[in-house]
Formats: sequence, C-alpha cells, structure tokens
Amino acid sequence: MDATIIDQWISEIESNAVYLKDKKAENLINLWKFSSSYSPDAEITKDGLMNTAEQCGIKVNFMDVCLTDAPKSNVLKSICDDLTPALREDANYYMVLHEQQNNFTSERLLHLKQEMLDALQGRLIPYSYVKKMAKVTAPAKTIYTNMTLKDCTRDDINSTIQQAGNLKLSGFGKWLVVVLDRLAGHCDSFYISDDVLKLPFTTNYEKLFLFDFYTGEITELPVA
Repeated sequence: MDATIIDQWISEIESNAVYLKDKKAENLINLWKFSSSYSPDAEITKDGLMNTAEQCGIKVNFMDVCLTDAPKSNVLKSICDDLTPALREDANYYMVLHEQQNNFTSERLLHLKQEMLDALQGRLIPYSYVKKMAKVTAPAKTIYTNMTLKDCTRDDINSTIQQAGNLKLSGFGKWLVVVLDRLAGHCDSFYISDDVLKLPFTTNYEKLFLFDFYTGEITELPVA
C-alpha cells in the first residue's frame, strides 16, 4: 500500500465522528492484513478496493464472527477420553501443544490424536503438535492439554452472513470476509467443522472467506 494513500485514509478517519473513526480504522486494518495475507501481489487502491493478479476493483466487506461468549469446544476432551485406555492405571499426563498457525479441521484432529498416541507410547518421531509431556497427579486416568479450542459452526457463519446483508454495487467484485479473532474469542485456536468447509453457503457475494486475523490464515468457503 502506498504511503500517500495511508496518509489520506488517516486524515479522513480523524475528521469523522468517534464511532466512524473506530469503524473505518477497523476496516482499514482488516483490509491491510487480509490483502497482505491473501497474496504478496495484492494491492489496495485509494478508494479502499483490492486488486489481485486475477481481478481488479474488489469490494471487500468484513464482518466479525462473535464467539467471545461461546463455550469451549469438546473436541480435545473427546480425543483425550479416547486415549485414556492406552494409559497405565497410575499414569496421568499433561501435554503441552505447540501454538498452531492453522485452525483445526477434522483431518488435523486425526493427525493430532495419532501424534498424542505416539507421544504416550514414546515413539521417536518429528512432532508437529506435541511440544512436551509430563506426568501429573490426578484421581483417575486423565490426559490434560494446555490448548483451548472454540467451535466455529455453520450457524455462526450463516448468522454473520445475515448481519452483513447484501452489497448492491454494480461493476465491483463482492467478497465477504468473516473474521475470527483468537484474542477476542479467548481461545488458542478454532475448530472448523466439515459442514463449514464443504457445504455451500447461500449468499449473493461472489466469494466468501474465513479469515483468522491473528495468524493470517485464509480459508475460502463454498458458496451457492
């Protein structure tokens, strides 16, 4: 992004009301982070549109998916419960997992489960998920982890699409970006279920993306 354009945007933001300042600043930050994560060749115009190698003049609309008060996901607990039969009667473990750049899918959870089992069995392999493991005192056979997951469900995405409404701008590409924020969501990562990743969403936007603001991970979702 050209420094002159940044200065113009900052001046425009500062000249508006407080609410408008916050909203414009948020959209600017989202667009800046999304475009740089989407492609090194992506450009932002002075009108706040995005150009890519394949398409120019894209109007990108950002909507936060609110998972602040959502309960913790049960998927990690289910994995730990499934692995407890592999423990000896007096063995309980605390597994420290690496910080993950990509959110969890059903496929990645299978890889995590296998790696946790490999760790319990003491296999000498390269570990992508398990950082270290220690025995702990617990009343029953138990596996604990340091990671907090939250589910991002199909209902969450549909609700966000409805809040975004419809863009009626002829001549522009129309993309909707659903923004996940690990800090706002009070979690370490999200679990994205198969029905989110594989089943089309009904929307008039040309493209629909799930964007993890913290890591820059972009996932394009199918649209009908």
